[in-house]
Amino acid sequence: MTQTKKIYWADKLGAFNALLCIVHCLAAPTLLALGIGFLSNPIIAFLFILVTFISIYKATSGKFIKGISIFLWVAFIGFVISISLEGRAEIFEYGTFLFSSSIILGHFYNIRNCLKS
Repeated sequence: MTQTKKIYWADKLGAFNALLCIVHCLAAPTLLALGIGFLSNPIIAFLFILVTFISIYKATSGKFIKGISIFLWVAFIGFVISISLEGRAEIFEYGTFLFSSSIILGHFYNIRNCLKS
């Protein structure tokens, strides 16, 4: 039972972090135009990657369904690649949105399955 609560907490953190990343990506151009330049700092991208890694690691270690675990890790790898290459082509910026949304869906699905068990 204790493991399920840890997974549930990690899933909530991961879903919130991915949602925050999407909001950051959508709001950053407007805020940068207003002169708020700290949002383009690479440390922010690193923090999103770090929190995403920790939440997926915690959510998938312990009691989990293999398909959800694989889905979350594939979404994480795509997220990291998209963030790393988003300055090279516009497709990677869209990839960031896609993989962030996938991470949110994966965490919600994992929460649902943890509540069932």
